[in-house]
Amino acid sequence: MKLGNRIKRIRLLKGLKQADICHGIISPTHYSNIENCRYTPSIDTLKLLAGRLEVPERYFHNIYEDTTEMQNILSTLESKIEKESVEEVRQFLDLHQVQFRYIASIRQEFYFLLLKFLALVKFGEDEQAFELYESGIATVDIDESQLYVATRQLYSYVTAVYHYYIGNYRKSVEYFKKILQLHEDPYMIARTSFNLALSHYHLCLFERSLKYANDAKNIYLTLHEWEKVGDCYNIISASYRELHEYSEAETYIEKGFNICQEEVLGLKSLLHHNYAVVLFDKKQLEDALTQVNKSIEIKKTLDYSDLFVSLNLRLEIYLELNRISLITNELDTVKSYIRNNKNEASFLLLRAMMEYKLGNLSKYEENICASIEIFKQYTDLKQMKFATEHYATYLAKNKKYKKAFEMQVLCTECYKKHLGEI
Repeated sequence: MKLGNRIKRIRLLKGLKQADICHGIISPTHYSNIENCRYTPSIDTLKLLAGRLEVPERYFHNIYEDTTEMQNILSTLESKIEKESVEEVRQFLDLHQVQFRYIASIRQEFYFLLLKFLALVKFGEDEQAFELYESGIATVDIDESQLYVATRQLYSYVTAVYHYYIGNYRKSVEYFKKILQLHEDPYMIARTSFNLALSHYHLCLFERSLKYANDAKNIYLTLHEWEKVGDCYNIISASYRELHEYSEAETYIEKGFNICQEEVLGLKSLLHHNYAVVLFDKKQLEDALTQVNKSIEIKKTLDYSDLFVSLNLRLEIYLELNRISLITNELDTVKSYIRNNKNEASFLLLRAMMEYKLGNLSKYEENICASIEIFKQYTDLKQMKFATEHYATYLAKNKKYKKAFEMQVLCTECYKKHLGEI
């Protein structure tokens, strides 16, 4: 993390070319050497560059000197992200926006970018978080020897979370495991173990998911973090469901409800949703519908960021119950809650299954192909496997053997990924 890296990042964020900055100040070659950290500019040159980039002069001075004042502000922000409401975090960021805009210390600025990423995730503003990571955090030329241990830990955590949210679960596992090696704090170990459980769940490695979820649960029990224990019961239940151990799955959902305080509505909504999925798998469709409706009603009161998942599940249940008119009535509403590419792919797959049931085969092909294309980019192994398998069978029945073979290859790749072979 050097001065040249900071100058380059500011230029790129402003969408400017090197020639736009150096013209009339220094030669293009000289400027390129500055950005590539091969040359340290004079104070006079820095003053002119700061003016051209429209940043305070102090932003290019004392870049390795941390201040106690900023450290205290960052510590408070970190605590608020961890413990307080979205509104309280927003208010704190607004209150200190001038101080956060140009933090002179490179180390402290980097720490702030990591915290801001977590704040954006907390706000449910995933796209902004990804953009910050890609244009801000990932572009910093990191020399880990210059980072404090806490910053290295936070960087690993943020990078793991980033890869988790973009669907690169293997990379997220790699970074979450780094945190377990770095940390001794039981709370961080529990949180990281829980995240490892989620990552392994998405990789369809359900036995490993159970292992990490139980590790997290045991620590949270000793810390008396009951809501976190409930979250662990949720992922344990989901993993047992995927292993078709429905009795165990229902046992842990019941444990979740027993430990859940009345006011902890977020956890209750997840428990109702997961119970609905268990009942759906068991073909107890009316009971599944009751549970998913309970989840939806709670999520609506919370303005829940992932309401789409439960709304789409309800459409799947309607489809199994042959209530096509209800699906048609709700399609536009459900579509309005799509928040990311994975949501869109799930919605397209649901549309495809509906059109297939109705015999609208051209629309079936259009929707299932569109869903598969998204799943290929933003991998959801389970749904990708289902979609490619269903489409391959359809193509084979219609004697489109070449295309059917392509889908079978994709399906086999998904199965191998399930097993961790590729």
